[in-house]
Parts: sequence; structure tokens; C-alpha cells
Amino acid sequence: IFHQTKQWYQRRVRGPWDFKKFLAKECRYNNMDFPAMCVQYCNVRRKFCNFYGVKRVNIEGMLKNLGQEFDGTPHSGISDSRNIANIVCTMVRDGAVLDNNEVVDVNSIYTA
Repeated sequence: IFHQTKQWYQRRVRGPWDFKKFLAKECRYNNMDFPAMCVQYCNVRRKFCNFYGVKRVNIEGMLKNLGQEFDGTPHSGISDSRNIANIVCTMVRDGAVLDNNEVVDVNSIYTA
């Protein structure tokens, strides 16, 4: 999920697994470098757990903590993205600051 702020983009993802499993593999498949704009990103799950003081949870758990239900098909890219966007919007309304909190080790992602 990309969010434009002050003419730069900030990435919002569930966690580093998303990068290793999807973005890095897609880049490798297409013989492309990992995008520099994605090296720093906001791990929404970590921010969520720290902000609301809960243990590690999945998307459904985050939504449940917010009194919401999962909308769509679980593990569908578009459904997951929409639900993460709802989580992000709720967190921002609740006062969370969703700045970059993780960095991708580009040297290690292509070995996974």
C-alpha cells in the first residue's frame, strides 16, 4: 500500500515476509533490482502491536481488536490490501504515527 506524503512515498506492509515472498521473488523473476524506494518501510503489524499494546496478531486479529471484520477473501492480494488499508486508516484516526520502522536487507532477500 503506497501513501503519498510530502511528495515521497511510504510503504505500508504487514511485515518483511511480504517482501521476501512476493516483491523480491517478482523482481528476481523479472531480472530487476529490488526497488530502492522499498528498502525502508512501515511494518504495520509491528506498529499495530506497539500502538495498541497487543501481542503479535494476523490481519484478522488486528481487525478483531478494532471491532471490525475481514472483508473479502483471506490471502487474496486485493482483499488483504483493502483490509490493511482499513487498519492503517483506523490507526491514523486513533493517533498512530506510521513512519518507516524497518529496513530490508537487500543482500539477503535474494537468497531466500
